[in-house]
Amino acid sequence: YSRVNSCVKSDEHVLEELETEGERQLKSLLQHQLDTSVSIQECVSKKESFAPGTMYKPFGKEAAGTMTLSQFQTLHEKDQETASLRELGLNETEILIWKSHVSGEKRTRLRATPEAIQSRLQDIEKRITERQRILCLPQRFAKSKQLTRREMEIEKSLFQGADRHSFLKALYYQAYHKKTSADKYMTSMKRKIKLGTKGKLILNIFIIQKSIAIDDN
Repeated sequence: YSRVNSCVKSDEHVLEELETEGERQLKSLLQHQLDTSVSIQECVSKKESFAPGTMYKPFGKEAAGTMTLSQFQTLHEKDQETASLRELGLNETEILIWKSHVSGEKRTRLRATPEAIQSRLQDIEKRITERQRILCLPQRFAKSKQLTRREMEIEKSLFQGADRHSFLKALYYQAYHKKTSADKYMTSMKRKIKLGTKGKLILNIFIIQKSIAIDDN
């Protein structure tokens, strides 16, 4: 699994240099970068998928003026909820519909039939679920190599107890699947949608990403 480079010294002692998978992948990436024979068509044909972007709206304009601390905290919490929904790919109208549904309030601005609103809510639910699925995918380099459990054990044993080239760990990962806290979160979110939970809607995708990182480690 690991390549062994040997060199013989004058005292006839053999020194072995082990090459880790991370070092091997780094050399492969370097050779790929130095390859000038690649055409534009070959580069275009390699389609990469990324999580869709979101609109950033800075907080502060709504908080202008004089207000108490509790009023500011309430306004900031609402802004965080709106920003979280915006990160899930919803526009301002869809955010208004979703918040109205979750809180159980009837908004006069929603000039639509109950059937149309229900259909829109189902579409929003599907989009939120799909967006959460994309955001919960492991964040890896496009050229990172998938290792088996046995290969990963060998890789860890090469430099056990040392922190040599630890940054190269991002170039490989272990192939396994287990139910993460993100899956549990999505199940809980669907349950809240069906029950029409009242109260504040708190969607914190950063906690999910942090828990995924903990699970992967």
